[in-house]
Amino acid sequence: MREIEPPFEIDYYGTTKVTEAEIQEKRVFYIQFSDGRKALTSTIAEDRREKKFWTSIPQGRQKEAEETGKLIAAYIRSKRK
Repeated sequence: MREIEPPFEIDYYGTTKVTEAEIQEKRVFYIQFSDGRKALTSTIAEDRREKKFWTSIPQGRQKEAEETGKLIAAYIRSKRK
C-alpha cells in the first residue's frame, strides 16, 4: 500500500483541503470545503463486479464524493510522475 499523503488542496468550488488517513487498512479522505458547506468523508469502495467507485461516509453525498474523488485521484497520480 502506498504512503499516506500529507494534507493537500484541490480546487473544488474554491480551495478545498484534503486530509488522508488509514482506518482498518482502508484509505479515507476528510474533505474541508472553503465555501461553508459541511466537511465530507469519502473512500473508494467496490461494487459486486469489483468496479471501484468513490463514496461518502455516511452515504448520501455521493455526487460530491465522486467529483472530489476524481480530483483527489488526479492529484495523487500527478505526484507519481
